[in-house]
Amino acid sequence: MAAASIGVLGSAFNPPHNGHADVVTQALAEFDRVLLVPSYRHAFGKNMLPYHWRLQMVAALVENMADERVALFDIEESLAEAQRDPTRPVYTYDVLAETERQFPNGKIAFIVGPDNAATSTWQKFYRGDEILKRWCLWPAAERIPVRSSDIRAQAERGIFPSPAQCPPDVARLLRACLADPSHK
Repeated sequence: MAAASIGVLGSAFNPPHNGHADVVTQALAEFDRVLLVPSYRHAFGKNMLPYHWRLQMVAALVENMADERVALFDIEESLAEAQRDPTRPVYTYDVLAETERQFPNGKIAFIVGPDNAATSTWQKFYRGDEILKRWCLWPAAERIPVRSSDIRAQAERGIFPSPAQCPPDVARLLRACLADPSHK
């Protein structure tokens, strides 16, 4: 029996949207399983919505996709808690190493969009050369140009995402997150 191929899509998912869903759809043509890994402490210092809200939104995106090969893979919080330095980000290298530990027979690849696949960005990745040697990168095309930052900016002005931007359950959770006083 051949090893299962596993695509790992790490992202802020801030919030998740139809562009993310399209990347997953592309990856499902290549991989047996696709794991969505929301950032806990982002390596590039992005300001993100609270982690527990983003987890719920990713779970809603996964449910909306209705494919048992797609799963929320919530490992970054435990990786962050295991670190001695509470300010250290959780790096892609650490995520892939832990994925490999949990799926020892899996053939693992890191799914990247055009932004992270660009050499100028990839050079900023912690242990990027080692990632390329140990695992492979799988570049996805950007076919649905939706940006989390645009969705958040609209939502902050009271304009919530349309179904063309993200699934209604994700939009509902985003609304609840922004109404939660602890999100700020």
